[in-house]
Amino acid sequence: MDIADWAANGFVPSGRWHDGILEVTAEDMTVPGRGVLRVLRVAGEVDIDTAPVLQFALQQSVADRPHTTVVDLSALVFGDSSTLNALIRAHHRLPALVITGPLRPTVRRLFTLSGLEDFFTTAPDTGTVVKRVTAP
Repeated sequence: MDIADWAANGFVPSGRWHDGILEVTAEDMTVPGRGVLRVLRVAGEVDIDTAPVLQFALQQSVADRPHTTVVDLSALVFGDSSTLNALIRAHHRLPALVITGPLRPTVRRLFTLSGLEDFFTTAPDTGTVVKRVTAP
């Protein structure tokens, strides 16, 4: 699914958090019989200074309890242990968390070096998850 098709397919904006270096946007789609699918798009850099932006967006998902939360890291340029910490905490508190890309080499390396590449449910891109969750 192309990003231009998101609104046409029922996604509505549900949040935006930013600090000038990092931006996280949220879009929700109600899937009949399953509930809300939330996509968090993470763009920029996550480090000790910007991590609260990502943490707040994930905490909002925990509070809202969507059926599935997709964290799209395809626009993440840099991430460190703060990124992993926020994702691990959310993973333990959300019904379903899926990490999507395609991941930049520096971000993929973060998951590989930490040994967490198989810890999270992943998908090659957000469109793949949307098709899987909305399939009859």
